[in-house]
Amino acid sequence: MKNLLILFSFVAILTSCSSDDVTSSNNTGISGSWKIKSFIDNNNRDRTSNYATYSFEFKSTGEIVVTNSANKYNGTYATVMDSGKQKFNIVIATSDNTLAEINEDWILSEQTDTTLKFTKSSGGNGGTKTLVFGK
Repeated sequence: MKNLLILFSFVAILTSCSSDDVTSSNNTGISGSWKIKSFIDNNNRDRTSNYATYSFEFKSTGEIVVTNSANKYNGTYATVMDSGKQKFNIVIATSDNTLAEINEDWILSEQTDTTLKFTKSSGGNGGTKTLVFGK
């Protein structure tokens, strides 16, 4: 019964959005291998060193493969226009708390051939996360 309620709620949320509210695309032009060059959490703590061993492979299909010396994780990414803001959703299937920290709907604030900069305002304490990928 609980699963049916969750499914009904999910369907209700999806059908309540008009086509103007959210659009998504995986064609972001960021395909390739990236490393995290900077990650500042919403309490202004530098978490960059936690990601030193991780490599992020963004595929043109919307898949993301994250590897470090011991593990491989799969996930997805997509750009989404939501209420006039371009967001970049990252979802990595993991129980690794370090990687779970970047599972967010980020605001893309800068994109070059070698840099991707994202921000995320947190609701609870008003802080802002900043995530920077580099090639």
